[in-house]
Amino acid sequence: MLMFARLAGHDSIAFGGSVIGLLSLLFGWLELKPNRLAAGTGLSMWQSAGWLATAIVIVLWLICLALSLSGGKALRAAVIGMAANLLLFANFAFAGLTASGLLREEAAFSRVSLGAGIWISVFAAYLLIFSARQKLKGSPLWRGVVSWSGLLAVALLLGLGWLNDVSVVQEFMGNQERFSQELVQHVLLFGGSVAAGSVLGVLLGIWAARSGIAEKPVFFAANVSQTLPSLAFFGLLIAPLSALSSAFPALREMGIRGIGATPAVLALTIYSLLPIVRNTYLGLRQVDPAVIDAGLGMGMSRGQVFRRIELPLSAPLVLEGIRTAMVQAVGNTAVAALIGAGGLGYFIFAGLGQAAFDLIMLGAIPIIVMALVADAAMRFAVKAASPKGTAVPGQ
Repeated sequence: MLMFARLAGHDSIAFGGSVIGLLSLLFGWLELKPNRLAAGTGLSMWQSAGWLATAIVIVLWLICLALSLSGGKALRAAVIGMAANLLLFANFAFAGLTASGLLREEAAFSRVSLGAGIWISVFAAYLLIFSARQKLKGSPLWRGVVSWSGLLAVALLLGLGWLNDVSVVQEFMGNQERFSQELVQHVLLFGGSVAAGSVLGVLLGIWAARSGIAEKPVFFAANVSQTLPSLAFFGLLIAPLSALSSAFPALREMGIRGIGATPAVLALTIYSLLPIVRNTYLGLRQVDPAVIDAGLGMGMSRGQVFRRIELPLSAPLVLEGIRTAMVQAVGNTAVAALIGAGGLGYFIFAGLGQAAFDLIMLGAIPIIVMALVADAAMRFAVKAASPKGTAVPGQ
């Protein structure tokens, strides 16, 4: 790896991503299966899409590889980022076109799945996009274009029906109503949990920052909650909630039971506390005492100092903690499907039970996209809340 870093010179991440992208062509690009569950035949890119499509993809990867070894940071990063987005678009566009051609000659139940080569290529393209984003911090417009143009292009392909013959899209079309239901449930679960965790976490963080007695027990409880595996935590809540709902039938009528959304929301809320409590505590503690004394000296009350000085200065760090909690919650919510809470984890575990890889991806891909969107939205909120002239946390 050290040798690769030296060879890459200015951009080792882009260099590594380009190498991985080229190596992805050695893996199966598409998989032709007689039905959704049976094992299929792996097809390389040149066997399925042809040599012209393969040559286009190879040339794009070689351009990225060459640019990763050259100078000119901003311009190079913009070109690498756009090439990576073009690779994302090309992989899925060629896959949709090829899948349609393959299925014309096969039986009605045949499926064409995306192979390991495409997923490795997507990962490699993401490395290039990540590297380009880091180099384009001074150019918000280009950073936004590099971050989202490929994803929007793939979404356009989906909207136009270009990928309808790809197996994971066929899984979606066969489960469209259930997918919409579970998507909404997933958003409600992680959104409600993070909202509750934000209120509780900020209050606990303020208490810990204000009271030396409260600091250690608050952080001890928050740290311990993070050590419990998510599935075990969900399971631990089933017995007490079941007993509570049995003892008080009114609670059962309100939907508070041992399984379902209640234990999921409780566990996800507790999981979200540590980053929010920690960042709230650090945000308040980092405020210069001289600034607080100046506010008090101007005749402000303690409450006015908090609202007008401490809160605005600590807001970016607090929002950064909420961003971390939100991204974690998007993924952890998938496990809640195992206790009857619903969400996109339903498709992941149903796919595991049926050995249907495309059904697993139907649940996994939206979770990944949702996490990226939540992360980007919270980064924007952190930047908007940061006073001008100060460093933006996490940026």
